Amino acid sequence: MTGMIRSRNKKSTWVWGGILLLGFLWVAAVADAQDLPEDPLERGKALLQKFEYQEAKNSFDMVISENPRHKEARYLRGKALVKLEELDAAWDDFVKTLEIDPEYPLGYVGKAMVHIQREEYEEAWEKLEKALGLDKDSAEAYYYKGVVRGYQDQVDSAISHFEKCLEINPKHAYAHYQVGLAYYEKERPDLAVEHFTYFLELAPEAPEADRVRKILNFLKR
Repeated sequence: MTGMIRSRNKKSTWVWGGILLLGFLWVAAVADAQDLPEDPLERGKALLQKFEYQEAKNSFDMVISENPRHKEARYLRGKALVKLEELDAAWDDFVKTLEIDPEYPLGYVGKAMVHIQREEYEEAWEKLEKALGLDKDSAEAYYYKGVVRGYQDQVDSAISHFEKCLEINPKHAYAHYQVGLAYYEKERPDLAVEHFTYFLELAPEAPEADRVRKILNFLKR
């Protein structure tokens, strides 16, 4: 698999780009290396926001070497590993996360991410339902439900889940991105422009930003 979300030429879906890992991103990336925190956990989080996945993994490695039962570090390292296409290692981290805390909702979200990459959508949905059973306000679970429905070409259902994500976390950059794509597909340029604009405000350095700017230029002509 070459990308986190498969391209149109592999599957006829409107879900684009490298969004599977970074659904959690809701702030602009940290600007420069000197701005990175010294604490390895916080540094890893900042590196994820900068789309520097190997470096982020290395930071989480440091946390886990000091505390193998640090569930947040294991979950975040799993997300970095998904982006690095190391799915078996990511799965192991998510399994370990849930061994540490069986009621940690993001552990199930992480497993769902791996299932999505493997095109196991029903299994992904089951894990996301479990996450929401533990935390009914999990923006990430709603986000990935939207991703699943997007892959299944259920655009209206996908929009409803992305919008639920945004109700919980209005600064969820990639939910805005996905909703923008969906409305672009549905030929609702007004709503597409609104969500794409929010996306660029929240994640101006994202890999998808240039593509979004081109779409906005086209829609505003």
